[in-house]
Amino acid sequence: MYLSFAEFSLSPQIDVERGIKQSNRLNTDLPNEVCMKIRINGKEVEVPQNASISDLLPETSHLIVIVRERKDQEKLADTFKLKIGKESVTLKVENEALWNAVKDKILGLEVSWRTKRVLAFGPFSCDLPCSGVQHEYEPGEVFISLAGGSKESAFLMFAVARYQISHCTIADGVIGRVIEGFRALRLLEIGERIEKIEPVLDRRGSVGIKTKAEMGERVLEGDEIYSQLAVNLRRDLPGASDYAMAVLESNCRVEEVTNTYVRFKGIKGISLGEENPERRIRGAITIRRTGKNAGDIYVYLRDRMPHRDHCVVGFVESGIELLEVAKKGDLIRVVTNPGRIDLLGLTQLQAEKLLSEKGLKQLREGDTGDDAIVVSQMPENTFEILSRGEVKTFGVRPNKILKVKIFEDLAPKTALYFRIASGLVKRRVGKLPVYFKTKDLVVFKPSVNFEEPLIPENTPRELVRAGEIGVTNMSRKHAGLIGVRFSESRDFGPTAERFESTNIVGVVLENFEVIRGSKEGDAIYLMEVGE
Repeated sequence: MYLSFAEFSLSPQIDVERGIKQSNRLNTDLPNEVCMKIRINGKEVEVPQNASISDLLPETSHLIVIVRERKDQEKLADTFKLKIGKESVTLKVENEALWNAVKDKILGLEVSWRTKRVLAFGPFSCDLPCSGVQHEYEPGEVFISLAGGSKESAFLMFAVARYQISHCTIADGVIGRVIEGFRALRLLEIGERIEKIEPVLDRRGSVGIKTKAEMGERVLEGDEIYSQLAVNLRRDLPGASDYAMAVLESNCRVEEVTNTYVRFKGIKGISLGEENPERRIRGAITIRRTGKNAGDIYVYLRDRMPHRDHCVVGFVESGIELLEVAKKGDLIRVVTNPGRIDLLGLTQLQAEKLLSEKGLKQLREGDTGDDAIVVSQMPENTFEILSRGEVKTFGVRPNKILKVKIFEDLAPKTALYFRIASGLVKRRVGKLPVYFKTKDLVVFKPSVNFEEPLIPENTPRELVRAGEIGVTNMSRKHAGLIGVRFSESRDFGPTAERFESTNIVGVVLENFEVIRGSKEGDAIYLMEVGE
């Protein structure tokens, strides 16, 4: 359990150590108030008898689930998780006798050497007969090899790529194969140690009676309450993990429920370069890379084989019970580990305080004043920031940022394009480069990969007003150009196109003078606001 999960969605009025809301009704003067033990988001707490959900959790529109009559999960006899440094690898054993002979000996072994094809832990002593027959091992297979045939120089080997070996192996050498965490093998460094070996719980499903909870429902002894889905994301996939955090930490509504997975709607038009087609086990979180639902996030309830269209980006830590009860349209509160670091839109001082709480260093650039607004951060991705231990925050004066309203209802496809083109789809502050400017308008030419056609929508009829934001639609060669008019016009839109080729996507509400004074090549920062 991670410290970031300890809050388990409780309101500020709740004693986190005991899980009890500090209300007058619960804090009676009885010296020996009778309590019972329950679990909230995986943490055991004591609460008064007759307590209700509303006494323990703040009012919410998100799904809450109660599990009752929980039975212990069985441990799989043939599946083990190896904790190695900061990584973990799950091994499915195929040669039980060989595994039992070496399991205790490999605990504590370090990575002693590695190549592009194989990773070796050892040495250790292994008093088993060996074979000098040449073997070929497939990626993910785990085997034992004796260097020079010496029983005092045995190595636990992980095939990272197809690998042939002609020196001494135990039997055919294969203990089993990696079914989870294969990419971690490429990240392990010399000296990292096998710190823990533990059996994996049965992944066929958690047992117990699971029901949707109401806020007024009474809690019983032994109940488990889940109000959030806690997930761990992969540090070796910084871009994909940051994307997953951006989606999951927002308004996470269930889009589809099947016996195999629960799907959440992602961001259309985002291109993910990273791949990780591992086996999709129960609790695996994937991003669909191509196809109709590209960009959507899947959380698996049952095991499925690897697929190149799915990038496995993380795993559920706790709260999968929510998904076993969820229906289409339900809101799920998701807490990601480590939690996305998005400083854009904060003041320099707010960013400093947030980073300080995480033990990170801030390097201010641009306008370094406490009240300057952060418009960019380097590195951009959370795991890269955590790896470096510091982040550069570039600030500008608040009056240098355009405040815009986007017409989501009137031009939904164009609104999506505008948010992707400007970066507002993932950040609180967007940026557009000035392409050219005249006395009447300014035009931006974003570099963006947007596969959906920009169909005509919300095209002007009689007049385009000053400050309105337009996008050239698919009827013209230069579809995708974005513009803003400085003056009204009855003939041309914000990108100097005729009305029928112009989609009006929004309007500038504040700091209009920023673009009036701009020149070609300038970066214009913008934030989305209401009226």
